[in-house]
Amino acid sequence: MKKEKFGKLMVFVLICLAVSSTLFSLERATASQAPLPTITIQADGSLSPTDVAIHRSGNIYTFTGDIYAAINVFRSNIVLDGAGYTLRGSFSGNSTDIWVVGTGPDPSMAYYTIGVDLANKGVEGVTVENLNVENFSIGAYVWTKNNTVAGNAFSSCIVGLLMSGSNSTMTGNTFSKNIEGLFFGFNSPSGQFPPDMVVYQNAFIDNNKQISGCQCKGYNMSEAPHDWDKGKMGNYWSDYNGTDNNRDGVGDTTYVIDVLDYDRYPLMKNPVEPPTHHTGTFTPAETIVVIAVSGSIVTAVSVFAFWLRRGKGAENSKIIKARRLINRAYLGEG
Repeated sequence: MKKEKFGKLMVFVLICLAVSSTLFSLERATASQAPLPTITIQADGSLSPTDVAIHRSGNIYTFTGDIYAAINVFRSNIVLDGAGYTLRGSFSGNSTDIWVVGTGPDPSMAYYTIGVDLANKGVEGVTVENLNVENFSIGAYVWTKNNTVAGNAFSSCIVGLLMSGSNSTMTGNTFSKNIEGLFFGFNSPSGQFPPDMVVYQNAFIDNNKQISGCQCKGYNMSEAPHDWDKGKMGNYWSDYNGTDNNRDGVGDTTYVIDVLDYDRYPLMKNPVEPPTHHTGTFTPAETIVVIAVSGSIVTAVSVFAFWLRRGKGAENSKIIKARRLINRAYLGEG
């Protein structure tokens, strides 16, 4: 009997969990189909709109939940800290979404979305960190100089990161399942690859093309080769098939990207993990799920306890009646 009651309780709890999970999935699906809004960090540091899941403390802007939007930055020398949350865009992965300037229905327009846009003139010294970026045409566009992109994860984009500003650093990032992981441009006075762009200890995993750059008219062989490493430390490439005979964690042979681009010290193991939030708090959608599940469990436990009490009451009543019969038969008590 007890096993049967416990089984009923578990079925009830599982149904509650399934319903709550379905509601959460529908909420996410509905959000991903809504028009993509834009959040702007103004030149004076203010946020527009103000009611977004970003907390400002001086020049530090910290995510407090997942966001479905694009972020446009007009302020220099700030830190955009994702705190392990996700910035999500509207790119569905459809080939019809992949339009470049001059190839869409209107040749004068470019149809694309940018997750974090650092392409505004004069904006520099920005650090983007601990942020998951997914479902954009371009996950982040770092066109200006003196910027840092560290500890982020770019996935399911056309281009994970477009980086072209001089004196910029990119380290500890994960690029996975993008059409192109990293795309580099030439935003420098000479029109050539910025020699002070530093890219190391990142992970490039299962992108259609791990890395590429502006080579519209072929290779400029007068340029110096581009080294995608920092001295003796390079990046992890999922399609690297070299060996590590001395077991120092670095491949024995160079990872060749193309004629001018290579990683001299490819890493044998992935050195980074996508960021996760450990604040102990929940996003609004997660809060709804927690409340629904908690309420369902409390209700189920209460019903189960009532069943047990009712069962015990019935059993006690039978015992009392039996004792009375025995007393009457053998002791003559009534």
